[in-house]
Amino acid sequence: MVGKQSFDRKVIFTEADLILLSLLNGEKKISDLRQAASLSTTSIYNNINKLLEWGLIEDDRVGSPGNRIIRLTEKGLRVARILKMLEDELTPKVVELKPE
Repeated sequence: MVGKQSFDRKVIFTEADLILLSLLNGEKKISDLRQAASLSTTSIYNNINKLLEWGLIEDDRVGSPGNRIIRLTEKGLRVARILKMLEDELTPKVVELKPE
C-alpha cells in the first residue's frame, strides 16, 4: 500500500476557495461555516464581503450576525464545482497493491 500523504487545503486554496467548497454541500450559517472551512471568524467575514461583491454567494440576515445564512449563487456553484474537481485531483489516493 502506498502511504497516504497529508493534503493541506490551505496551501492550495485561498480562504475564499475554502468557503466556496464548504458551501458546495448546502447553505450554512456563519457559525457553521467557520467550522466547515476551518477559518477564523474574521477571515470568514472578510472573505464573505469579497464573495458577495463578486456575485459568488448570497446571504439572508436572520437575527444576530451569527445566524446569517450564506449560500452559493449559480455562478458560485459553477466555481465551487471546478474547485472540487481540483481538490479531488490533488488529494492523494490510497492504492492497495495485491500480490499476483
